[in-house]
Amino acid sequence: MISPGDMALRHDIQRLADAGIIKGPVTTWPLAWGPIIADIREAETGDALPRDVMDAIDRVTRRANWETQTNEVTFDARASVAEKPTRIRSFQNTPRESAEISGGVSYTSDWLAISLHGQAVDGLSHGVATNAPKGGTAIRNDNSMVGVILGNYSISANTLDRWWGPGWDGSLIFSSNARPMPAISIDRNFTDPFKTKWLSWLGPWDVSMHFAKMERDRFVPNTRIFAMRVTFKPFPSLELGLSRIAQWCGNGRPCELSTFGKLFTGRDNRGQAGVTLENEPGNQESGFDARWSTQIFSKPVALYGQYIGEDESHRLPADMFGLFGIETSGIWRGHWSYRWFGEIAITISDFTKSENKVNNAYNHSIYRTGLRYRGRVIGHGIDNDSRVISTGLMLVNDEETQWNALFRFGALNRAGVPDERNSLTPTKQDIISLDISHSRVFKYGQIDVGLGFERIDDIASNDSSTETRAFLQWRSSY
Repeated sequence: MISPGDMALRHDIQRLADAGIIKGPVTTWPLAWGPIIADIREAETGDALPRDVMDAIDRVTRRANWETQTNEVTFDARASVAEKPTRIRSFQNTPRESAEISGGVSYTSDWLAISLHGQAVDGLSHGVATNAPKGGTAIRNDNSMVGVILGNYSISANTLDRWWGPGWDGSLIFSSNARPMPAISIDRNFTDPFKTKWLSWLGPWDVSMHFAKMERDRFVPNTRIFAMRVTFKPFPSLELGLSRIAQWCGNGRPCELSTFGKLFTGRDNRGQAGVTLENEPGNQESGFDARWSTQIFSKPVALYGQYIGEDESHRLPADMFGLFGIETSGIWRGHWSYRWFGEIAITISDFTKSENKVNNAYNHSIYRTGLRYRGRVIGHGIDNDSRVISTGLMLVNDEETQWNALFRFGALNRAGVPDERNSLTPTKQDIISLDISHSRVFKYGQIDVGLGFERIDDIASNDSSTETRAFLQWRSSY
């Protein structure tokens, strides 16, 4: 499996998808290596392909050859230090804590995959909101997995990060902003189209189901999570995704199979037949996303969007919030492959209407800690009632040297109504930030270094502050 976090690898995979090399959906992370390797092997390569596409094929092939070795034991290690880790996490795998050290061992066969990791961390994050819980214990097993292959599906017990959607700076429904939850997951491996003529028009498709458990230190301890995503490509240029995530069960809440049945079929709102405060099945978000790519002046350009509902009305998502973006990629100075994106995320419900619903997204009247895990929101890192515009640029060359830049500005918790549940700020803040990072491969692994600056204007207190942040990270596998 390919976990989210590697900007250069995602850039290369997306470039190959836009070029028609990779046929299946690529916006549900973790991704399976199988269909990517198969599509690259079947591709017709030659002088007709652009230089950046050929370079992407080489880099992805080298990475796949290493990570898909069968019947071999591999090891990896990572260490990082950070001064004020970023409080809004993008797709990039940056440190969550002040100091982290980890190691892991992996083994893959034709039907079994084992990846066991352990981390020791220091400087546990508390979030900004006063009620945000601590980031967890000092010893963790994040990014571990034990999985088996059954037919065209993998079933795994894991603590893997997830990223659902086409956004680069955030995902409204499931991102790697929060730490991964312990879970049982079912994922489709190969994305071949349906054989029947009734469904073959969907094109290559993928599905992922996720059953997770949240922490004890929350308003409803041991809340369960059910999440499901289906993606398909009816045309090579168009990828569509349908996602839903639900909180249910937990201490003091109904956990019967019939409760899950009502949750799964959408019969879980108070006021529906037999649903009361005492037996309400859970809290759900659902919606859809799309990414459409084309060529403009021989350059790949894509438009993407994500539209998620906090509530349900007549079996359809309601109280919507959205994310919209544009991106392009190409080659610069003959050997730098680049990707640029511009993105806006709006997490205030009913943002297109004259009257918005505040303190709504990621919150719930019963599950009052909301869709947050260990102090960070599971969806977009800007949390609820925010509007942030971001733009990013990434460069990578043949030697896998990388440069990344991310600029953001906007308003957090912009409704101004105090909300102590917000993981960033209980009242409105205007922010502007810039983060730059550099990665370089050398004999003993890979070094990542990052610098950031953020200005915060707190509207309630009329105070302004600036902070700088930095991190240094080393990674290696052997």
